[in-house]
Amino acid sequence: MYPLFQCFLLILITSIAHIGITNPNEVSKTDYVSNEGSIIFFFSTYMPPLGKIVIWLMVLYQALYLLLQGLIPSAIPMFYPQVSPFVDLLPFTWTSMIGFSLVFIGGLGRIWCYRTLGRFFTFQVTIRRGHTLIQTGPYAYVRHPSYTFAYILMVGLLFIQQRLIYFFPNQWWVQILCGPAGILTLCIVIFISLRRRVKVEEQELSKAFGNEWTQYVSKTKQFLPGLF
Repeated sequence: MYPLFQCFLLILITSIAHIGITNPNEVSKTDYVSNEGSIIFFFSTYMPPLGKIVIWLMVLYQALYLLLQGLIPSAIPMFYPQVSPFVDLLPFTWTSMIGFSLVFIGGLGRIWCYRTLGRFFTFQVTIRRGHTLIQTGPYAYVRHPSYTFAYILMVGLLFIQQRLIYFFPNQWWVQILCGPAGILTLCIVIFISLRRRVKVEEQELSKAFGNEWTQYVSKTKQFLPGLF
């Protein structure tokens, strides 16, 4: 039953992540949308749906293996001819447990941010009609909790998906991308991208809310309460 439980957990965690990277509100013609440039616009508009497709493909690939492992081990070579049916390629290790935990925390945290901001939460830097500066929920502790939880979520996904290296031992690009060096590089790139986005967002919020924003900044950190 262990592989079936892990399969259920994998689907559950990915479903939470799916919600956490889905845009809850589209912008309208009456909104002010910051001009972040074509590259940032592409990443904020098209990367989330493309990312969800890639994530689900990787997850379903692993989920099928876990189902076969739990129900019909003899059928594994039919779908995974490159691996041995006698080797457990998806052990429930401390790395995977950390990954599952991070995705769970990050996904639920993002949903918390969605509910707190309501219609003001968009994937583009947007000032809406009647916009107010929300300082409740997670925003009472830091100014950008959604990015904190997004980073936690994405790092968790990387920890989980690194297990793909066991399915493709002879594919050098999978070994690099899903290996320690690839994961570290992606974590750094994600962090730098979020920092750049926050800089633009804070400039627009400062212009929109003036002194109210200044006071809010004096009381809060960007990502981690009391630290950073």
